[in-house]
Amino acid sequence: MPEHSSPIPPTLVSLILCEQIIDDRITNKKSAIGLFNMILVPTLPVTLHQMVVLASLTEIEGQVDLELRLIRDTDNAVLFRTQGPVKAPSPLATVDLVFRMQGIKIPVAGQYAFEVLFAGELLSRRRFQVLQHSPGGQPPGEPQPGE
Repeated sequence: MPEHSSPIPPTLVSLILCEQIIDDRITNKKSAIGLFNMILVPTLPVTLHQMVVLASLTEIEGQVDLELRLIRDTDNAVLFRTQGPVKAPSPLATVDLVFRMQGIKIPVAGQYAFEVLFAGELLSRRRFQVLQHSPGGQPPGEPQPGE
């Protein structure tokens, strides 16, 4: 019987942003290192040297086509996108997709999001902020001296 894409959307269990993933080849366990929700940069625009998105999905019937994209929240501009087929051995299995990215260009400070889509429909999004911060300055969100 030929394989085909399923019309039933998979379930996205988690969507994690981190600096790196360590994948134990013997146990198939993954460790997410350096999880974050905010990126501080000294200047803008900036090119992010390394970033990893870990998406865990289940309830995949056969094969599904998924899309991962990075958007700027203020205007939904798509800064990065990739797509492709994902297979699971059974609908009960959890499939971990690791997207290792280098050279992502961020034009301005603000809120951004990674989105996972199935058949053009949003399964989930994970937001993060990019803030400009001068090396000697006070970190955002911390009170200034005397306040």
